[in-house]
Amino acid sequence: MRRKMKNQKGFTLIEVMIAMLVLAIGLLGLAPMMVTSMYGNAFSEDVTSAAFLAQDSIERLKNQSVISPIPYTLYDNGLFNVYNRTVQVDDSVSDGTVPPNVYRIRVTINWTDKKGLSRTETFTSYKMK
Repeated sequence: MRRKMKNQKGFTLIEVMIAMLVLAIGLLGLAPMMVTSMYGNAFSEDVTSAAFLAQDSIERLKNQSVISPIPYTLYDNGLFNVYNRTVQVDDSVSDGTVPPNVYRIRVTINWTDKKGLSRTETFTSYKMK
């Protein structure tokens, strides 16, 4: 009978328990990475929405033949219940840093992210007069 037991191969209960412990520690190490990736996805969604709002304003102003009065300023608050948008259009008369015969369109988007941090993105484009 002893001879049969010595020839049997397999895992003992202790070996299985140690393997499960190593696996559990490895899986727990992945948890912070999952939280970080979820926050990164939420942040990129906010930045994409801000870019969409800025692009909308820039395209609307570029399609206008005349922009007046200069300097032109527009404030939109509570867009998508999150974002605040400021649109400012300048030319060389209102701002000396703008090249002549050109409008500078600057759109600033402000919002508060899921962690309560204030975020700002500024987009700039130019349009010929």
